[in-house]
Amino acid sequence: AGVEIDPDSIAAAHSNAALNNLAAFQCYLPSLSVAGSGVGADVTLAQKIRDPAGSTAAAESRGAPLPSDCNEYDLVVANILAGPLVRLAPEIARLCRSDGQFALSGILAPQADMIIDAYSFFFDDVKVEDDDRGWILVTGTRK
Repeated sequence: AGVEIDPDSIAAAHSNAALNNLAAFQCYLPSLSVAGSGVGADVTLAQKIRDPAGSTAAAESRGAPLPSDCNEYDLVVANILAGPLVRLAPEIARLCRSDGQFALSGILAPQADMIIDAYSFFFDDVKVEDDDRGWILVTGTRK
């Protein structure tokens, strides 16, 4: 399963999954359980960027909220900007099983402390695993 804040990216993920014969793959909007965290505003902003006229019917048809029974994954990977990643920390933790791993990218090196602080509440050994020209990979293990 995948989680994305941009309905157009969800459509692209489904297209890529089909091209790679991954018929069971599904990508969702963040669950309603994180709506009060500002993630709802991230989804709305992504929709407005894609459709400035404000029509959300097409966007809504491409992204359903993540079902509550999606959890206990061995590995959770996200490539989203730092602000949404901070707001998604509880959701990413919910998706990851105990002792499971996470890997976060789309993060600029000066934002490392913000990400590490947000994820250290839920994960052990949260650290910058790699740095590629100022873009970092942050990893950790679920408590």
